[in-house]
Amino acid sequence: MRNFTVMILLSCLLLLVSVYAVKPTDVFACSCAGPPTVPEGLERSAAVFAGKVTKMVGPKPKLVMSSTDPVVVTFEVTEVWKGELPLKTELTTAMSSASCGYDQFAVGSEFLVFGYARSGQLQTGLCDGTKLLSAAGKELTELGKGYSPQEIPKSGDTGENALPEEVPASEDQGAGQSPLLQPFLWGAAVVLAVVLLVYAWRKKREV
Repeated sequence: MRNFTVMILLSCLLLLVSVYAVKPTDVFACSCAGPPTVPEGLERSAAVFAGKVTKMVGPKPKLVMSSTDPVVVTFEVTEVWKGELPLKTELTTAMSSASCGYDQFAVGSEFLVFGYARSGQLQTGLCDGTKLLSAAGKELTELGKGYSPQEIPKSGDTGENALPEEVPASEDQGAGQSPLLQPFLWGAAVVLAVVLLVYAWRKKREV
C-alpha cells in the first residue's frame, strides 16, 4: 500500500513538472506608472507612427516558454511623427501583457505606436502609450499633422537619428521566468524523485 502511495506521489510530481515546462509562466503582473502624455511619449520614444498590422510572427515553440518571448509585428506605416521609417516597419514586443508586452496587436488593425530603440531594434510595450488608432483621437489631435514614411523630417522637428536609444516607459516588469528559477525547480524535482524512489526501494526490501 505504501509503495502504491509513493508511486502516485511520484506520478503527480512528474505531471506538475510537465505542465510547468510547456506553459508560459507569469510570476508577477506588469505594473505601469501610468500612461504617458503625448509630449512625454514623443520625448522618450525613438519612433512615433500610425500603421496597419500586416504580419505577426510569434516565438518558436520550445520546452519552456516565457511571457517575455518576443513577437515580431510588421506594419504598413501610414503617418509618422518621429523617426525616419520605411513604409514597411517591424518592431517587437513581449508576447504577454504580464511581462509588459503589448498583446493587442492584430493583423488588419491600425494602431498608433510609440516605440523605443533597444540594441538597434524598435520595440514597444504596454506602458509606452501604444493603442488602437480608433481610440487615439485625443493623441492624434495633440500630435497634429505628421509626415509620410518616405519623407525625412526637417532638422529640429524630431532629431537627427532615426532610432536613437531611448529608455522605455517606467514599468515594473517582474513577470516571466527568473533565469535561476527553472534550474532550481528542475533540480528540486530530480532530487525529490530520487528520494521517493529510494524510499520505495527500501520499503520493498523491508517487506
